[in-house]
This record gives sequence, structure tokens and C-alpha cells, in this order.
Amino acid sequence: MAFLEIDGLKKRFGNVEILKGIDVELEKGGFLVLVGPSGCGKSTLLNTIAGLENITEGEIRVDGKAINDLHPSKRDIAMVFQSYALYPNMTVAGNIAFGMEMRGVPADERQKAIDKVAKTLQIGHLLQRKPSQLSGGQRQRVAMGRALVRDPKLFLFDEPLSNLDAKLRSELRVEIKLLHRRLQNTMIYVTHDQIEAMTLADRIAVMKGGAIQQLDAPQTIYNRPVNRFVAGFLGSPAMNFLKGELEADDAPVFRADGISVPLGRYAFDGDNGRAARPCIFGIRPEHIALGDAAKAMPFTAESTVEIVDPMGSDTLVWTKLGGQIVSFRVEADKTLSNGDAIRIGFDPARASLFDAQTDSRL
Repeated sequence: MAFLEIDGLKKRFGNVEILKGIDVELEKGGFLVLVGPSGCGKSTLLNTIAGLENITEGEIRVDGKAINDLHPSKRDIAMVFQSYALYPNMTVAGNIAFGMEMRGVPADERQKAIDKVAKTLQIGHLLQRKPSQLSGGQRQRVAMGRALVRDPKLFLFDEPLSNLDAKLRSELRVEIKLLHRRLQNTMIYVTHDQIEAMTLADRIAVMKGGAIQQLDAPQTIYNRPVNRFVAGFLGSPAMNFLKGELEADDAPVFRADGISVPLGRYAFDGDNGRAARPCIFGIRPEHIALGDAAKAMPFTAESTVEIVDPMGSDTLVWTKLGGQIVSFRVEADKTLSNGDAIRIGFDPARASLFDAQTDSRL
């Protein structure tokens, strides 16, 4: 039995169905990240787990017990919001202790809990400050401390880092990951940032239009996306997509304008995936090799540099393949210019094929 179980969860606002039959299982101590574009239902799902929204159909169970009808205060769930939600008239210590005070926890126990959390989050020197005297990152640490001090069964994070700058987001992302490793609490984290999803999660649920498209380990989702949406959503820069035809015979081949890619090492999802049809060939930029490295690949082609885009640690190069624009990564010290003749190559075993009509993986 999983620690968190969500079965057939639906949520409607009037006649509009926001969540369309969500099924999730998460083991105790797991870290699940809900990721997807704005409006896909991530935060609504989180709010139904917390009890801030009632569900229309389905059931939510924590540690084997249904919590659908429990008041939020009875669910033993702590939530960290995007907006921090700190009381401006209270000190940091007061904000962290407020929930315990409302529950009648004795003062000496409250102080011990505050000291422990402050040490964990490295905010001991801030305990007597007001929220207005804190930076964004410090405020978010306080919001996390207020959740941690309760030692709940389940932690929920609703885009907690989205208001911070890139450097601070990166630093706090590491802190959250280390915090989870130390505490081994069960956590669910909502974000639209794919980097947060890939680095924090041991399970990712990719959502679109109120439904989960794929729920799996990060590397499985990255390397074997179940459809074109998942493939295009995760990865920066995004996966390259080439429109063409799958020609099925004893040796399946993908054909586009001027190229033929042998698919001998490609792992089709079932024999029916080999049937001839229009399809989309997907290959990630980091899986395309250049020059001598390309010559050793099962597929190679000559092309011309269209755009060179320095990224600092590496360089993104744009070229044409099969009459369509694709990008690939090279080392930052590789010197390339617009118009250079190049040879690129890749292993089709690293590719993804999708049906052109259904967008499902072949």
C-alpha cells in the first residue's frame, strides 16, 4: 500500500472539469513533482490534497486513511505557498510558532521546535526580525520553517521559488533537496520549471489539461516520453522534432526531405508501432554529435551552420536536417560560424518516434 493514494480524482467548477480522473501513488518518503504549463491543474490538485478545495469525485488516502471529508486542520499536512503568507506584524520566531501556539503547545516545547528548525534552515540570526526586514529567500525559508515545525505526514509546496531570482532559486533548490534527504518526509512540489522538476523529484507527474500525461522517474520521462507533449515540455532547449514517414519492412526507416534514418536499434513500444505511417522523429540537442564524433554514429549527414548561439558553458548550434531546423550542443571552445559546412550524426536508439495523428510514442 502506497503512503499517498489518489484514485479517480475529479474536480469541477460548475460545468468546467478542471481535474479529469487523477490517479497517483506515492511511497512514504517520496518526492513527487507536479509539472506542466500554467492552467493545467497542478495547484488545484495540490489544493484538493490540502483540503483547500473540495473534490467532485474520487478519493484521497494518506497512510491508508481517506481524508476527503477531513477539515484541512485535521489532515496533518503542511503547505508552503508561493506568496510566503507570513504575518507582517510578527517576528520570524512568532510566525514559525504561531500554529503551535494555536494548538496549545507549551512555550518551552515551542522554543525547542523553533530552535531546531532555525538551525536546520540556517535562520537563527533572523528570529527577532519582521518579514519586512527579510529578503525573498529569507522569507521563503521562514515559510518553510513554519511548515517544518509541525512535523506533518505530508509537505506540499506550491511554486515556492517562482518569486525569486535565478541564482537564489538555484541555491534554495539545493537546500530543499538536502532538507528532504535529511528529514525523509513525503513531499509534493508544484512547479512550471522543468529544471526544478528534474533535479528535485524522484517521481514526476507531467500534467496537461487537467490530466496526467506521464507519471514516472525523471530519467524515464526524459528518455522515453509517452507522447510528443511530454517530450517537448521537458528539456532545455526542447527536443528537435522532424516530420516525415515511417517506412516499415524488415529494417524500419524514418524518411524526411533528403534523409533516411535506419531505426534498427530503436525500441518500438510493441510490434504495432512498426506499421508504416506519417510520424514525428524526435532527437534531443545533446544527443546530436559533430565532426569526428558524428562519423561513429549509425546515422550521419552533411549540413550547414545556420545560427551559433553561445550559452556560456556550451554553445547551441542551429542547422537544417531533413529540410527542417534542428539544434545541437557543442563545447564552448568549439569555433563555428554561420555558413560553415559540418557533419552531424546521432544514434537512433536515443531518439523518440511519435505517431503524427495521435502524438503517442511508437
